[in-house]
Amino acid sequence: MNSNVFLRLSVIFGIVAGLACFIFFYILKVSDAMPLGTRRNIGMVFMWIAMAAGAYRYWKTVNRTVNFLEIFGFCMVVVLIASAVDGGLVAYYTSSVEPSLIPEFITELKKLALQDRASMQEQFGGDQEGGPIDFKTFLQQIEQISPSSIFWSNFGILRMLLHFLYAALVGIYVRKTSLSTYY
Repeated sequence: MNSNVFLRLSVIFGIVAGLACFIFFYILKVSDAMPLGTRRNIGMVFMWIAMAAGAYRYWKTVNRTVNFLEIFGFCMVVVLIASAVDGGLVAYYTSSVEPSLIPEFITELKKLALQDRASMQEQFGGDQEGGPIDFKTFLQQIEQISPSSIFWSNFGILRMLLHFLYAALVGIYVRKTSLSTYY
């Protein structure tokens, strides 16, 4: 493994992917499409594109067969850097540039939750009967949204699992392609 090329390319592709995710967040904000909502998760596609393009570029730069763990590690470094850049920029933006964004998002979430309270209680249980979560708890959890929670949401278990699986696919593909090219 060529560690200089590995680190240089993974940092470059990670930063570019993080910036692309932040630009996507900003486009959502400008278009008034709840930028802190679940639509922001679509930005993961930019990370996946950066992982695949970066792994391909790394393989072509080292000009030899690469092993699975090398490419898998490369992809995970890219996604960790991209998640940190995206989360850091969004947290900074919501705390310093436009601090009213989080209270507006909380208000919008509460409004949506109150509009659909009956179905919420049907899905999550009532206050007295102790379903998986009651409505008061749900509202309290909404209140706890902060710039730091937005940052750490980029490192959530489900997101990391999806990144992990995609990195494995990229690792398998690039390994197989590099083997067939040089042998």
